[in-house]
Order: sequence, then structure tokens, then C-alpha cells
Amino acid sequence: MFGLDTQDAVTDVTIVPSAKVTVHDPAKDGAETFIPWDNPQGIMTYKQYLSVVFYYNIILKPLVVVVGVSTNVVNCLVFRRQGLRDRMNLCLFVHSLVDMTFLTYSIAFTVSYFYRLVDAVVGEEYYLKTLYYAQGALFGLREASAGISVVIAVERCLCVVFPLRASTLMHWRTMGMLLAAIVVLMQAAFITTPLKYSVVSIASNTSAGARWQPVPDGRWQTDRTLQTYSVAEDALMQIVVPIGTFIIVSLCTTVTVLRLQAAMSWREKTSSSGSDAQVRQVALTRMLVLVSGVFIASKVPFVVMILARNIVSDFSTTGRYYNLYMTTFILVYYLPYANSAVNFFVYVSRSARFRQDLRAIMCGASTSTRQAVSHLSAATSCDTLASHPS
Repeated sequence: MFGLDTQDAVTDVTIVPSAKVTVHDPAKDGAETFIPWDNPQGIMTYKQYLSVVFYYNIILKPLVVVVGVSTNVVNCLVFRRQGLRDRMNLCLFVHSLVDMTFLTYSIAFTVSYFYRLVDAVVGEEYYLKTLYYAQGALFGLREASAGISVVIAVERCLCVVFPLRASTLMHWRTMGMLLAAIVVLMQAAFITTPLKYSVVSIASNTSAGARWQPVPDGRWQTDRTLQTYSVAEDALMQIVVPIGTFIIVSLCTTVTVLRLQAAMSWREKTSSSGSDAQVRQVALTRMLVLVSGVFIASKVPFVVMILARNIVSDFSTTGRYYNLYMTTFILVYYLPYANSAVNFFVYVSRSARFRQDLRAIMCGASTSTRQAVSHLSAATSCDTLASHPS
């Protein structure tokens, strides 16, 4: 019942089926025509690629979703306890909330993959419709999380560069409006994604009945205005925005680290210990630099893939390295999930205040439980004494 599908299957990623390509082999006369994933000159086989897809959906993604959703719930509770009228607490709270929503929403794609393995006929319809109609919102949540990472990196950079104005850079209400605008705009940016393809039923000669496949929407193929918009939208949201966020976060984090090191070096030379507030700000900045560093690391494979695709023509959906390209695609799309799940561990390891508030929340829950048990025990004891007078 469960096994590797013999068709192209990548949850969360839409790849338009590729046409056949002609391969010229000097060792043979003439040329042979292959579907890209069956190209014998490829580095990986299609079966190896399907194995990666299988274990990605069976082990890797469910694991990171379970860990990420639960830890982001804890993040939200801690930052809410610390107070959302602090602009950075508000920023981290919304970041955790968006990451939690992103991971929770992605479960639909994993469920559709399982459904397809269990029931190849009905599951195929559910799988393809989920993949083509629901992925726009998923991409919007992913880019909203990246946009908030940009805000975090820029805010810390400005605080380090202009330390005397750090407290007045932005009001918490302004920060809230900015974060809300990022979430709404990223959803709006992908609103046309489910409109470009239609999942339709096609006749099948097998006893399994009708099959399903995605077909380009006719309006997006014939209307020149829609075609131009689609090309511009894809270039903006799939290349410019992701690479832009990577560059901005990288530059801001580099400046923050350099200025922070210079400030710490100056403080050591002048033997100045600094106030408690300054010490806390330095600790917070170091923690957020690490958060930005994790984000940068998760984006590096995407940038490398973009460069490789433009340098190596065969590293594409029509080239001989199709299977390697698709496997790399899985890694690129998996890392944002992992990035959304690891921030809790950064907060716990780098922030004493986070640990303190987390301990208070846990102890508060434990105290409430103990008090309930204590009241129940006391009531039971009274009843016992009343039924057995001395």
C-alpha cells in the first residue's frame, strides 16, 4: 500500500511536466530521445530522486513540523508574557506566530501525499488540487517570515549604528502596522498563483478510471497582458525578493557584528562595564544576530541553486541533471521549514530572560496543577474524616 510513487511527486513544489529531450551520444550513431528524468547521462536516477521525496515526506518534514509548531507556540507564550508593547518582543511574537501558521498550513501538503500513496485514484485528485490551488498561501507565509527576518536584522543594525536613538527609532504600534503590512502584502503577492493552472480530469484506458493532471489556464496562455504580468511576478517573487532579503539580512548582520565587536573592544580598553540596560541590549543583539545567521544559512542553498541554474543549462527541468535539480529543489524548500522550527533553541540557549519566563510559565502551570490536586486531596480528606468520625 505504501511505497514510492512512479510519477513525479514533490509536495509543496509545483514543477510543470517537461517535454522530451534529444540526447546525442558520440558512441552511438544518431540520437535518442528521453524524458528528462529518464536521461541516462544524469548524475542521479529517477528512483533515487523518488526515494528522497518519500523520506522527505515520511520523516524529515513531519519531524520538523511537530517540533516547529510546538516550539513556536511556546515562543508566542513567552513573548506575550514579556510584553508586546516592546517593539522587538512584538516582532518576535509575530515572527513565531507566522512560522507556526506556515508549518501548520504545510501539513495539508503532507496529508495529500499520504492520501495519494493510500489511494492512487482519489488521492491523485486531492494531491494535485492541494498542490496547485493551495501553495500560493504557503509561499506567502514563507516570504512573510523572511520579511520579518529582514525587519529584525535592520532594527538591530540601526540600534547598533545609532545607539543613542535606539529607543526612539520606531514606536511599537508602528512596528505592529509594519508587520501586518508584510503579512498582507506577501499573501497578495501570490494571490494569482492558483489561477495559472487548472487540475482537470482526463480519460484513462486503464481500469483505474479517470486520471488528473494540471493544465495551464487558457487566459494566462493567450492574454499578452497576463503573460507579461506572470513573467514579472515570477521574476519578482521567486528571484528578486528572496535574493533581496538574503542580501539585506546578510549586510545588516555583518554591519551589526562589526559595530558590536568594535563597541566591545572599546569597552574593554576603557575598562567600562556598562549599565545593566546596555548589557541586556548587547545580549539581545547577539541572540538576534544568531537568529539572522540561521536565516542566512537557510537561504544560501537557494542562492547557489539560482546561480547554478543560470550557469549550467542541464541543471533544470529539461536538462540531463533533472533528478539532481529536483532533489536540490526539495532541500531548498525544506530549509525554510527547518529555519521556522529552530529559533526556539536559539532563544533558550542565548537569552537568560527567555529561560526565566519559560520557567515561570512552566512553573505556573505546574503550580496550578498542584493546587488543583491539593484542593482535591483536601476535599477527599475532609469527606473521609466526616464518614469516619473518631
